[in-house]
Amino acid sequence: MTGKTHIAVGAAAALAAAKYIPLALTGGVPVITGDASTFACLAAGAAGGLLPDTDVSTSEASRQLRRAWWLLVAVVASSFGADALVGSDLWARAVAFVRAAGVYQVAGVAVIVAILACGRASGHRGFSHSLVATALFFGGAYLAVPELALALTVGYFSHLVIDLLNKMPERLFWPVSKGQSLGLCKVGGVVDGALLVLGVAAVAALLTGWL
Repeated sequence: MTGKTHIAVGAAAALAAAKYIPLALTGGVPVITGDASTFACLAAGAAGGLLPDTDVSTSEASRQLRRAWWLLVAVVASSFGADALVGSDLWARAVAFVRAAGVYQVAGVAVIVAILACGRASGHRGFSHSLVATALFFGGAYLAVPELALALTVGYFSHLVIDLLNKMPERLFWPVSKGQSLGLCKVGGVVDGALLVLGVAAVAALLTGWL
């Protein structure tokens, strides 16, 4: 799927998880609380939804990914802007997090970087598109930003789920060499476009309380 589709679906999946996952599955701690956390969750899901595709290597795919990264920057910036409009403190908390970063945060970021580097080395839809990578990603995210680890990981996992629809297989069960694919669509096709529209609509519905 295209980067913009992964961003939209990742954001929608994270918001839906934050709203509907039972507290029993999160140790009694809400995934998100308040408006500020809602926008932080949206941004985290969008980022997680795009991260597995840092393993692309062809020039055309790299150009498309760069455009998707700029879109992600716009989504994150808009989340901060919307948060400010509702009078919350997402920016202040982000600055405080950077200033207070310690060994666990650094270790978590290092884990995530290592996952993406291994994914790049293994080729597109290789290691970074696997369940092993998803589990490790959650561990790294929990060390780095525990309050957003689930949102980031739900976004990341949503990438693997919708990529299964593509004709190009992904190595979901890495290190098994055989990839998995339902072969129902191609990148940039009708299904891809439909998922983009559904993702954007779901984000809007979840933010406004329609879902």
